[in-house]
Amino acid sequence: MNALLHEQQALLARQLIVLQRLQNGLLYTHQRLPQILDIDDLEQPELAERVAALNDRFTKLQDQFAAALRHAHSMTGERYRSFLDVTIWAVQYDIIATPEDWLELRALRNRLTHDYDLDYADVIEIIHTLRTSIANLTGMTERFAHFCQHHGLLPA
Repeated sequence: MNALLHEQQALLARQLIVLQRLQNGLLYTHQRLPQILDIDDLEQPELAERVAALNDRFTKLQDQFAAALRHAHSMTGERYRSFLDVTIWAVQYDIIATPEDWLELRALRNRLTHDYDLDYADVIEIIHTLRTSIANLTGMTERFAHFCQHHGLLPA
């Protein structure tokens, strides 16, 4: 077996392990948040920490997933010009339902990462959006892991 291919397969396998770990942490944190949050809840340090952890874990999972997708895309011999190429490729293999799904997740990730001056009402709205997006993101990562297993991208 080609040594470079073996290295690339091993790297992708490690990326999938990281994705699973991040996904588990995200789901754990999500389960620990109350179903209904109000502005007063965000004043509680314990709950504020959980919200911060949820944001952090969602953005890390999305970032790591993007890196793993790009890596798998290159392993299949596809040319990379922009991440749109990777997104379209992932749609073709039913990893991502539509490019818009990915762009919505990316926009949410950017908002979570860069909007520091939000008032609490905006934070409540973002948490609601985040909660509805978790299943979409974790579904993508699970379909991606399945794709990698069934397309020879992982070590034998």
